[in-house]
Parts: sequence; C-alpha cells; structure tokens
Amino acid sequence: MPDDVDADCAVAMVGTGRTTMAILELAAPTAADVVLVTAAAGGIGTLLVQACRSAGATVVGVAGGPDKVALARRTGADHAIDYTCPDWPHEVRQAVAGSPVTLALDGVGGQIGRSALELLGVTGRLVMFGSSSGSLTELSTGDLFSRGISAASAIGARILQRPGGTRTLERDALEALTHRRLVPVIGQRFALTDAPAAHIALQSRATTGKTVLRP
Repeated sequence: MPDDVDADCAVAMVGTGRTTMAILELAAPTAADVVLVTAAAGGIGTLLVQACRSAGATVVGVAGGPDKVALARRTGADHAIDYTCPDWPHEVRQAVAGSPVTLALDGVGGQIGRSALELLGVTGRLVMFGSSSGSLTELSTGDLFSRGISAASAIGARILQRPGGTRTLERDALEALTHRRLVPVIGQRFALTDAPAAHIALQSRATTGKTVLRP
C-alpha cells in the first residue's frame, strides 16, 4: 500500500470497494448511459457516482435528505435529488430533459427501487445490490417483457461464485484508490472503544459514506 494512502480508506475499499467493483463489472456503464444511483450518499453509492461520472455517463444520484443530496452532488452527480419527496421520479425526468434512464443501480429496493425500475427506458438495465429499505425491488417477468428491460443482482451468488473470487475485486478496488480514480467517503471515524456508538450510527443510518473503527 503506498505511503500516501490512509489505512482507513484502504479498509473501506477492501470491503465496500470490492462490492462496488462487482457492481461495475456487471453494469459496465458507458458515456452513452444515463445512470440513476439510489442511496447515492452511501459507501457504495458515492463510489458508483464517481465511477459512472468517470465513464462519461450522465449521473443522477438520489438520496434521502438535503445533506445526503449535497454529498451526492459533491461526489460528482450531475443531478442530485431527494427521494423523500413524493414526486422525486418526476424531478428525475425533468433533470434529464426527458431522456430515458438507461442504467439503474439500486441498493435500496422497496418502493424506491420500483420507481427506479419504472424510470428505465426500453433496453434499460436494472442492477440490484441491496435492499436497505427492508424489502427487495418488486419485479416480474411481465416487467421484463412489457418494458423491454433487463434485471440482475450484482451480489449474493454472483459475487461469491465469480471466476477469480473476490480477491481480484479487492485488488482492483485498491488500485483504483491508489490512482485516485475512486476515493471512499469516510462519514465518521470512531475509536475502537466507541464501537457501540458506531453500531448505533450504522443502525440509524445517520452517517453518509463509510463508518470506520480505528484502534
């Protein structure tokens, strides 16, 4: 690890970064994409925003609350929208001037994930990587056929059984950090003796970015 790379950032990239690399491997964003990232202020979301922006895509980051929306914008989202507002899908459509979303990266699930799916245009791709809402995004084969979209999960069996395992994902994530192509957002740092407070922060989802314990 290079001397100018902080240990806590490296730890974040080994964990959160590894998952991000698996999502990007499946999603393969390009400059032609209009990408919607849910939970855009989270540890994975902030990395996805950076990566998609670097790929030249138009990036719409959606997150809950003004502070998280501001973070999504700071990490590179072309448009940042608060999904606690009931009409947020309409705001997305206005932001992209009627262009269809071509790639939705969803770590929230539930109604947020469903709304992300419904924003996809024909040939759009839905890549799921979590369900922080407490439930998975509802979809059916009817959605795939009638909307002309595709859907896949980037985690679970796919990441565990990928050729090369997860070690190559960790290597790629650390390389991206070393060259500053991706930089994790450390929302809060806690001393190891304050581990209970860190768990409370995680459970309340009060932090943005990544929460790190330090000895």
